[in-house]
Amino acid sequence: MAEASTFSKGEWIVHHYYGVGQVRGVETKELDGEKSKYYRVKTRNSMFWVPVDSEENDRLRPLSSPSEIKKVIRVLKREPKEMDSDHMARKKLIRDVLGDGSLEDIARLIRDLSARQFLSKLNPTEEDALKRFKERLLREWAVCMETDVDDIKARFQDHLQKSLAKVAPA
Repeated sequence: MAEASTFSKGEWIVHHYYGVGQVRGVETKELDGEKSKYYRVKTRNSMFWVPVDSEENDRLRPLSSPSEIKKVIRVLKREPKEMDSDHMARKKLIRDVLGDGSLEDIARLIRDLSARQFLSKLNPTEEDALKRFKERLLREWAVCMETDVDDIKARFQDHLQKSLAKVAPA
């Protein structure tokens, strides 16, 4: 993980929970009588503040580069891995991927959950995770490529279809 103190105004970042956002500045805020500096980050739907010097910064990373997006595309196209039959193990995997925030891990989980959905059915936790992870991946991909999410969706679906074709019943 990159050190969050290197982020500057105008830079695009990814927060593990809030997703893609743009640093709009650094502000001093007082909380419990102590003044601290915070990044003010604007996402598509909200604004949040993250302390500049905090363990919370482990939840921030720089926006992926175009070469990292190419790796993600390769992951999406690969044959999906069969997921554990135990729903608690799948839930733990989802939590782990959410906590790590690696875009390749997110792509891998999207691919594998999509295959599971194609072959059977997802539980509500998995459906929600798949939706959230897709939205996050599409948003980051679009910002990285400086285009609209709608422009990315068709390409994303095409790559994912290539993966699903590898598990389609004969």
